Amino acid sequence: MQKLKADIFVIGIILIAALLFFIIPRVMNRQSENGEVEFWQDGKLLYSYSLSEDRIVSIQASDGGYNLVLINGGSARVTDADCPDKLCIRQRSISENGESIICLPHKLVVQITSGKESDLDAVAN
Repeated sequence: MQKLKADIFVIGIILIAALLFFIIPRVMNRQSENGEVEFWQDGKLLYSYSLSEDRIVSIQASDGGYNLVLINGGSARVTDADCPDKLCIRQRSISENGESIICLPHKLVVQITSGKESDLDAVAN
């Protein structure tokens, strides 16, 4: 019975060590490598905000339209827009350097700069 308790104790210590080995580097990277979100419209930089500060940004288009962008938890995504196709809303959240969300009807580009590098070099179908 004592051998079983010792085995369980050793297995528990190994699992805790493995979990800490996996979690600590991820938490440290997230804190130290927050980038910025840039909002470009018609080729002009409108705003630049840190990914570490949670906020909602409303962008007005020249045609009277709008886009709402949520910056939360180190990532950004378009939550609402009045463009006809709403493709910008269906794009996933962005958080890594070089990723972008584009709304063609409103000529808006939401882009991540600096911060952590993406794991992908290129995407091809």
